[in-house]
Amino acid sequence: MKYSNHQKLNAFFLGTMIFSTLSLVACGANKDIPKTAELEVSDIVNGKTVTKKNENAHSLVALVAEKNSGQSLCTGTIIAPGVVLTAAHCVDEAPQKLHIVFGLNIQKKTNKKDIREADKFVIHPNWGRHLPSGESDLALIHFKGALPEGYSPVKLANDNLKLKIGQKVLMLGYGVTDGQSESGSGKLRQTNSFVLEEHSPTEIMTDGQKSSVCFGDSGGPAFVKVLKEYVQWGVASSVTNKSCNEASIHTEVMKYETWIKSSVSKMQH
Repeated sequence: MKYSNHQKLNAFFLGTMIFSTLSLVACGANKDIPKTAELEVSDIVNGKTVTKKNENAHSLVALVAEKNSGQSLCTGTIIAPGVVLTAAHCVDEAPQKLHIVFGLNIQKKTNKKDIREADKFVIHPNWGRHLPSGESDLALIHFKGALPEGYSPVKLANDNLKLKIGQKVLMLGYGVTDGQSESGSGKLRQTNSFVLEEHSPTEIMTDGQKSSVCFGDSGGPAFVKVLKEYVQWGVASSVTNKSCNEASIHTEVMKYETWIKSSVSKMQH
């Protein structure tokens, strides 16, 4: 299955608009907000709900951005104390506030102890929402305060990892379960897929015909197992259709290892 660069230009970025209060009691699409192909849309399609016993749950967070147009939902991973890795398009429209939410289900009332407010973020300098390449869709978010009990940073893949076509990958996110209705977001879910092809020098495309990331999973991780340990190689960026049943595109973190390490160091000082 091959996808042209033109199709990537028309891909759907994977954030989602949500309608909720700061307490995050409810989480669903806000039908009053006009939507475009570039609008952050929401949950993994045909995935499984993640439980506390899941070995990757300790590193996942939901990201709720407050904007003039409403609130939007994305996913992120803790990669260092006080630092979350996500997609650039989740924060490139300068949200007034950005909350990091810890928990497996943010549809339920979330305690203040499980919410942190971001104090700064940095977007990769090569990212541009309207640039033809669509590459470098990465951002780092810093927040103050300790991690809740049970949470710890994920392990990122390094340059030694070489993905192969057909290789099995694991993806997680808080996004929607139905791309067309944009419903079902707010619960952490996971699914397995496999590598289709190298989409660009810094992006990998994964199959989505049986199960896929979807709107709200933006910024969420794609893992592979290395020596019985999961390492994060990808950050969810976009899908090729609104139904989220064709393919998804992920930014390869190992191609940005130097930028990530340098930016984390600056953020923590």
